[in-house]
Amino acid sequence: MSKKMSIWLMTAVVCCLAAATAMAQAKFVEFPVAVGRDSTFSACAIWGGSSGTGIVAILGDTLDQNNITVQFIYPPDSLIGDRISFGRQGAFPGPLGAFDEINYLLVWKEFNGDVNGQFISPSGTLVGSYFTIGSNVSLKQSSLYGLAFSDSTYLVVFVKADTLLYGQMVGKNGVLLGGQVQISSNLAREVSLAYDGTNYLAAWCDDGNGRDIYGQFVSPSGVLVGTNFLIDGGPYRSDNPVSLAFDGLRYLVAFHDQANNIDSTGWNLFGRFVTVSGIVQEKITICDSTKAPIMPSVAFDGDHYLATWTQLVDLTLMGQFWTPAGVPIDAPFIIFNTVVGRIPFGGSGFGGGWFLVVGSRMDSSFTDGDVYGAFIPKYTGVEGKPGSDKLTVESLQLRVTGNAIKYQIPQSGIANLKIYNLLGQEVRTLVNEFKSSGVYSLQWNGCDASNHRVSSGVYLIRLESEGRGATAKMVVVR
Repeated sequence: MSKKMSIWLMTAVVCCLAAATAMAQAKFVEFPVAVGRDSTFSACAIWGGSSGTGIVAILGDTLDQNNITVQFIYPPDSLIGDRISFGRQGAFPGPLGAFDEINYLLVWKEFNGDVNGQFISPSGTLVGSYFTIGSNVSLKQSSLYGLAFSDSTYLVVFVKADTLLYGQMVGKNGVLLGGQVQISSNLAREVSLAYDGTNYLAAWCDDGNGRDIYGQFVSPSGVLVGTNFLIDGGPYRSDNPVSLAFDGLRYLVAFHDQANNIDSTGWNLFGRFVTVSGIVQEKITICDSTKAPIMPSVAFDGDHYLATWTQLVDLTLMGQFWTPAGVPIDAPFIIFNTVVGRIPFGGSGFGGGWFLVVGSRMDSSFTDGDVYGAFIPKYTGVEGKPGSDKLTVESLQLRVTGNAIKYQIPQSGIANLKIYNLLGQEVRTLVNEFKSSGVYSLQWNGCDASNHRVSSGVYLIRLESEGRGATAKMVVVR
């Protein structure tokens, strides 16, 4: 059987490893999910949280590389039972899913242009039969559909043959609620979707110019809230997958942007913050073109973002934690390496206290896919505990008590200590000089670079030295 796969990959894998961020020492191991003589690919995994189980949605099995299947999993590295087939076939990238606290809903695109759905219980029982959510869906690209769950309903989005983005509300019982709603007023591709507790935000790349990233809010009843708005525009192309997540206050939209509009120069991966009212705020660089990154994915754990991407300069799948203010935490770390010439492509989600990274490893001709997973615990190690000033040896550490800052440099080198506000804007540089290894302390007087007193609020203290970093919070009260 041929193990041919498309180049538009979204997930990743590698051999067994344990990785740790500089402060949190958050260890994780890779485990096989769907490997062997069958050709498999996964673009989605969901950790059910309250159900005590998670699932990996998989395209392909030993019978056919287009079969729709799922595998139940449990942290940190266990499979539950055998893989379950839905008895249907789908187009690349295969099934996507969400969890509604009772069942999982998986949706996929079939070769006849239908988007179909199937519920499955946390015990692994198919609930009812598959049902059709939309028809006449475009087959020309892979990232043309998605779904998310609100408090009571699902929104399934898809690009139809007219290259416009549509949405369909679906009840927890599989009943289609109302008719389809046209979401985009322009041509759409590279679709992503998330929910903020009040509305959904759909984001996509303009398929007309291939450059602009747009957004549209949709209510849980399927009504457009406002109009399409520009999230990021510019002279260079952005026509590759988009990812977004919500942190309780703002969305982070991750996207590609060509370095200088020349294919051979590669991509920058950027992020844009967007408020729930549609105000577009600061841009961050997730990874620049010197690392040849592709396929960004973002997820939020209640306190921090995890961004992942495939890095072609060294053929790894990387991860890095970020604050909701857009400040990077520690250095990027390897989640999956290339093994025996097979390159990892991946993405992540969060639920039940874990980031779940799932991936497919492909060879240089993008064939022979195998699916692996890794549960990564939420990040907990960057903020000092009030009243604690004990610093362990051999690590970069940062402690804040009141307006006193204490930090440790494990290796001599340039140290950079800065203050940021919660918008990620630099307020003041406290240290930018060579420091010998050791423990240092200082106080911040609550003034900015112009020696003006800052407003009351929460500020972020960011320490970086020799490729390592740490972040802590300080509260200013006037």
